[in-house]
Amino acid sequence: MKKGLLPTLLLCLGILSGCTSKEPVNAYNIVPRPNSMLPQAGRFQLKSGTPVVTADCSDEVKTIAADFAARIAATSNIELSMDATADAKAIRFETVAGMEKEAYTLSVTPTGVLLQASEPNGFFYGVQTLYQLLPAEVYGNAVVATAEWSIPAVEIDDAPRFAYRGMHIDPCRHFADVAYVKRYIDLLAMHKQNTLHFHLTDDQGWRIEIKKYPKLTEIGAKRKQTLVGYYYERWPQEFDGKEYGPYFYTQEEIKDIVAYAAARYITVIPEIEMPGHAVAALAAYPELSCDPSVKYEVEGRWGIFPEVFCPSETTFKFLEGVIDEVIELFPSELIHVGGDECPKDAWKSSAFCQQLIRKLGLKDDTEPNPADGRKHSKEDKLQSYFITRMEKYINSKGRNIIGWDEILEGGLAPNATVMSWRGTEGGITAARLGHDAIMTPTMYAYLDYTQENPEIAPIGIGGYVPLKRVYTYNPVPADADELVKKHIIGVQGNVWAEYITDDARRDYYTYPRAFAIAESGWTQDENKNFDDFCRRLAGNFERLDILDVKACRNLFDVIVDTHADEAHRLSVYLYAYYPDAEVRYTTDGTEPTAQSTLFTEPFLLEGTKNLKVALFKEGKQLGKTTVKSLYGNLVSGKPYKATPGIGYEKGDIFSPNEERGADPLTFGLTNGKRGYASATIPWTSFNTGGQNDELVLSFDLEQTTAVQRVVFGSYYMPALRVLPPSAVNIEVSTDGETYQLVKTDALTHTPQGNSRQAFTDTVTFEPTQARYVRMRLKNGGTLRNGIDFRFNAAVGKQGAPGRTSVYLDEVEIY
Repeated sequence: MKKGLLPTLLLCLGILSGCTSKEPVNAYNIVPRPNSMLPQAGRFQLKSGTPVVTADCSDEVKTIAADFAARIAATSNIELSMDATADAKAIRFETVAGMEKEAYTLSVTPTGVLLQASEPNGFFYGVQTLYQLLPAEVYGNAVVATAEWSIPAVEIDDAPRFAYRGMHIDPCRHFADVAYVKRYIDLLAMHKQNTLHFHLTDDQGWRIEIKKYPKLTEIGAKRKQTLVGYYYERWPQEFDGKEYGPYFYTQEEIKDIVAYAAARYITVIPEIEMPGHAVAALAAYPELSCDPSVKYEVEGRWGIFPEVFCPSETTFKFLEGVIDEVIELFPSELIHVGGDECPKDAWKSSAFCQQLIRKLGLKDDTEPNPADGRKHSKEDKLQSYFITRMEKYINSKGRNIIGWDEILEGGLAPNATVMSWRGTEGGITAARLGHDAIMTPTMYAYLDYTQENPEIAPIGIGGYVPLKRVYTYNPVPADADELVKKHIIGVQGNVWAEYITDDARRDYYTYPRAFAIAESGWTQDENKNFDDFCRRLAGNFERLDILDVKACRNLFDVIVDTHADEAHRLSVYLYAYYPDAEVRYTTDGTEPTAQSTLFTEPFLLEGTKNLKVALFKEGKQLGKTTVKSLYGNLVSGKPYKATPGIGYEKGDIFSPNEERGADPLTFGLTNGKRGYASATIPWTSFNTGGQNDELVLSFDLEQTTAVQRVVFGSYYMPALRVLPPSAVNIEVSTDGETYQLVKTDALTHTPQGNSRQAFTDTVTFEPTQARYVRMRLKNGGTLRNGIDFRFNAAVGKQGAPGRTSVYLDEVEIY
């Protein structure tokens, strides 16, 4: 991205009447957006000798001011003067009473800068705003004397919406070294976030040194190999055969990270998973399991595993020893205990656990629990006993627990905080029970989910959480009751690392969506605006370039979408997140230029269009060229009937343009876009297992016309029990009652290996008059349970035949 193409907010005196071509244009690309900001005319020029006044400020605030002066000197060669008494054309840090802890006001005029706050936190955030008002070069490591070292005039009165504004990092699945964690912290501070959730233990690796238990890092910090590709991509699964690790943070490195964060007003919350996600610990100390005779290995797969901590005195003594050392390293008031995704298989089959259940008097619920409206088993209540016991120990050390929303089950002490991830219900329930809650729901805040078209995106865990969805999430709706408003204290983005194999991939998934999370945490909902955010985000990319952050840049890419109206006409929509540019396109496969057709309104899809689309500003292309072929045909945009009905995958109906929402007519099957192999998102699934070994699709062309060809795509993914159909009958009718068979085809597909693949079949026949077309597709056959796909007890024993589903996209009739 050329810097000259980035947007600026043109705000000069009057209606730009005071601007000349030589004057820098005032830009206010501040992320997160201040809650009150009044741009003014003019600029404050930084010069060597400009005083930085900190009279009556604490030593801590004086350090913040000195750090600011040092950064200016390091990047501009301008030496500000730390003069405590100067009063002319100065930068003043002034302590005032009565402001919120993180609040600040900033006044910039051509004659001076005044930063006011009550606490060092507020001064620190005010300085972050100053940095974002300065040239992006202020974030660099080199002197750039030619940059415009001045600050646009502005009046800002700012304070955060939420007290907790966090991001999560997962070094367990794939490690992040200390240098990366520090840069992660720098970006949190830059965007006024104040919490780092440090996920330090999981099935795939134990990442923190515990001196009392050295095997945790000697054994638990490495795995012998790692899964290759997507989890359901192939069965048997393939592994890379390479030892991963040992990777962990020494206690000295942890101290360094915690101190580095504290200097930036960021609290680091450690997470020690319990009672599930414990395989790495069990590999080191199998006596902590329900079956110590088993030799456990650190997992190289992803997912949820039945091997969990046994609720024995041995386990509690171990965890208390771990917590003792963790508390010494982390001054955080909260200690995260996990509590999520704990299968109860081992406890159900353990004589010890069943005896403990009887001793504790635990019983299965016969009525829904009033706390969450669910019935819980006695094993669920044993988990509550486990968490509550550890909570009491942590409380005895002067700390409180935080955990995923499963810790609600069975009851908690009032000072426990709940992190709501399985939707928003857990957080709201917790708040109504008087618990503080932090909102981090999967479909808004899980940043390891895909953020752009999976056809071109790197491999990910699945899901679809585009930038706009993240940004528009409001953790506390305006109509929420007062208890909810009081106890939902913040928002957090989570970046799980199953498929995040290196720093560049972690950057790609985290940014810029983390900045949308930051704005939701800081800026009042009524002050947010997505288009305005995208304009400011464009300016933010200059800073990311200097910091060498490999963020996803689809802000400047064009999204190709289709939508059927009530008359079943399918139109093509082209749009981008960045609002101040032109969408230009070609339909013949040639590269778009600034002279190509300008997209001004949706157009009907007629025939095959080999679209190439790009975003242009001032005659120059901003992002990548989007390439997409669309297939207009006789059923484009038309609904259909299916027997059996649509299954779990409901087609390519997810659109970043959430103002339009989903297309309930085509469900991805007649939307003009063919499926692809890299994800299941565009495919429409049909459960043709069991008695439904045939799929029947019926289409109404809405007028009688000649038909002679049917084209359809099918998916091959045996690990997910998905095979292409083995045969197809095409039937036609003019009245919808009497059908004529026009073609029967046996379908042959030759997969290359056992990974996921897409096939396209074409069935041709003599031109025939028809209004209705019916397809009968025969199931692709059976696969062997536990051999061709992951073992499923519902299918039967190992090797038992399991019928497969059919996934289709697109169906075209010509």
